[in-house]
Amino acid sequence: MEVKPVNKKSISEEIVKQIKQMIGHGTLMPGDRLPAERKLAEEFGVSRTSVREGIKILAESGVLESRQGSGTFVSESREDDGTLFDVVLSGQHDLRDVFEVRKMLEPEIAALAAVNGSPDQLTRLEDVLINQEHAVRRGDSGAGYDHAFHQLLAEASGNPVLKEMVMVLHEGFAKSRAEEVQSPERQQASIRAHRAIVEAVKNGRAMQAERAMREHLASTESIVFSINISRR
Repeated sequence: MEVKPVNKKSISEEIVKQIKQMIGHGTLMPGDRLPAERKLAEEFGVSRTSVREGIKILAESGVLESRQGSGTFVSESREDDGTLFDVVLSGQHDLRDVFEVRKMLEPEIAALAAVNGSPDQLTRLEDVLINQEHAVRRGDSGAGYDHAFHQLLAEASGNPVLKEMVMVLHEGFAKSRAEEVQSPERQQASIRAHRAIVEAVKNGRAMQAERAMREHLASTESIVFSINISRR
């Protein structure tokens, strides 16, 4: 797969997208070591700092894993995703179908995270939220951190099947985070909702976490479709 220079408007998110595409197309396979930051920076035409931030987002969402003294590798957990991963990555989805699946899965994931999340997982969840807030403050959309937030929440659920499902299905969810359906209103709403979810999960309040996630998804869906309708 040919690597393209990235759009400067959303540098880290474009890097995340292209690395995921390299994995989806088989250019990078599970267990493969990622090229050096310097080489990736040259190929993408960006700074090493931007590459580092993109890699950090992917590591936080479980797509990549860092090994001390060895480098960064594609997570081995994708080796059995097979056809489902390929189908989801193709992006052939109606956005309403995407939200329907999210509303079925993610409130229960939030509730389970409130019961099963470890202190380390909750700390990482808070760190991703802080990074999302900083990204939005810099004028970025924070979409990469939004993905990482939901992936970490699935990990905290304690159910490895849910974790794998979210890892694969959020490739399809990426359509709902596309730049054309981003807005300052949506970014701030996402941060407020994530903060409410983290607070409920930290305090072990499963019903509150589930409700906060349902409200988050309903709000996001309303904002996304109001933007789409207004642009017709």
